[in-house]
Amino acid sequence: MPSKRCGVLGIVSNLRHKMIKTKFLLNTHPIRVLAEVWLLGTLIILGYASLMGQLSSAAFNNGVLLLCGACGMWAVLRARLPQGHWLIQGFVELLIGCALSLVMALGLYASASVTTLVKEWAKSNWGPGAMTVFLLLTGPGYVCARVGLRGWLFWDRLRKRRMLWSLTHAHLLVVVLAAVIGAAGIFVSMPYYQMASQLPLKPGSFFVMLADKLLLFFFPASGVMLVLTLMALVVVLPPSAIFSFLFARQTTRRLVKLAAAATALRSGDYSARVSVTGEDEVAQLQADFNAMADKLEGTLRDLQSERDRVAQLLQSRRELIASVSHELRTPVATVRALLDSALKRGTDAPPALQHDLQVMQGEIARLQTLIDDLFTLSRAETGALALDCRATDVGPVVKRMVEAIKPLAWQSGRVEVVTDIPQDLPPAHADAERLEQVLANLLRNGVRHTPPGGIVATIARAEAEQVVIEVRDTGHGIVPDDLPHIWERFYRGQNGVAHDGAGLGLAIVKDLIEAMGGGVSVESTVGQGSCFVVRLRRA
Repeated sequence: MPSKRCGVLGIVSNLRHKMIKTKFLLNTHPIRVLAEVWLLGTLIILGYASLMGQLSSAAFNNGVLLLCGACGMWAVLRARLPQGHWLIQGFVELLIGCALSLVMALGLYASASVTTLVKEWAKSNWGPGAMTVFLLLTGPGYVCARVGLRGWLFWDRLRKRRMLWSLTHAHLLVVVLAAVIGAAGIFVSMPYYQMASQLPLKPGSFFVMLADKLLLFFFPASGVMLVLTLMALVVVLPPSAIFSFLFARQTTRRLVKLAAAATALRSGDYSARVSVTGEDEVAQLQADFNAMADKLEGTLRDLQSERDRVAQLLQSRRELIASVSHELRTPVATVRALLDSALKRGTDAPPALQHDLQVMQGEIARLQTLIDDLFTLSRAETGALALDCRATDVGPVVKRMVEAIKPLAWQSGRVEVVTDIPQDLPPAHADAERLEQVLANLLRNGVRHTPPGGIVATIARAEAEQVVIEVRDTGHGIVPDDLPHIWERFYRGQNGVAHDGAGLGLAIVKDLIEAMGGGVSVESTVGQGSCFVVRLRRA
């Protein structure tokens, strides 16, 4: 049972969706509309034919007008609006109007010929000629109604886009409602209403009496009401429209100025203000906007001052690091040279002293590398990094760095370093010395994180506008949480692998490559290795 209920609900939901999706109004091809008009008119004619001889002559004459009005309004509401230039649209509407007149005059006349309704037309007070004229006038009536419909659609779009026209529309609706009520009062007080309401009905069945009542009273009354309403609107609507427009413009003009000030504020003009006019809700909104703009301008001024202060502090820190690292390079180099000299001369020194000197030499070497890295980063930050970018043959640079790292990698960790460089690799726009530094950092990083028996491969290839260098390893890989941070300074991953560096190598790689106009990226899978990709512009 639950499954059946779900199935029924699903069907109902699908049907409802299709009904909503399908537009009934203004969405039908003109040819189909003409066929529908003929079918509707034929049904009405068959209805009249079934009541032939029972309806009065006046009711029959009014029935012809009802036939023309019903078929014409069906076509007006169902036919889709043509697209293109307005001249083309007008021409298409005229063609549809002419075709509608032919369908009404010829098609419905053929339908009436099947019955004896044509004879009734001949006996009518109006005569068959007048009946034919009424049917032919359905086309011009269609064209006029479509012009009015387009005017309404234009007005509807206009009032949705501008509050001025929306307020004017609301005022005019009140005027139209008052005109309808006034026309109804006038109609009720007219002698016609008294005469029509007391008009004797032809005896017959309930349906005959109902048809007589509709055709002799309600249909003419609707026409008279429509005429009276149009007359009232012609007199009342123009001055009401002008008054509504002027009244609404007083409010919307302040809103337009407020919207313009908000747009200027959003564009960066924080001095934009509006003058407060009146004491209503719009005036309160204007005052609140000015207060908000004042507060925002003050806040941004404070933020600007704080930003300048922080920027100055950062610049001072960069300059301090650059100066300190530069000053430290000379004494560290001196100490390293003296240690090297002492190790060479101290062959007869005790083993413990030689061991201490070797340890000191290694730490001094690390300290010198750290100082050099800090010096490079600080110069890159301050924009003082000297680069000599030119057309550089990448192949020899890669091979030279691989040959330099290869024996050390095998001796220290039994890691094999290989390379694959094509012969036709185009030159890249790069600084050869800085590119060597980048490759050295990437190769050392790959060797450091690759277990014994692993491979570190350097591959180069050419793309449409770039020269790409890949450094791949079969190491432990980088966990996903570390990937967004590996280019940060002093960041050391938490994948369980011991790190010997200070966390500056990859930061230097990124800064140097970006300074040369290129880019870097990384792909890594834990347990399978990493791939660092360097992209340089082709020279």
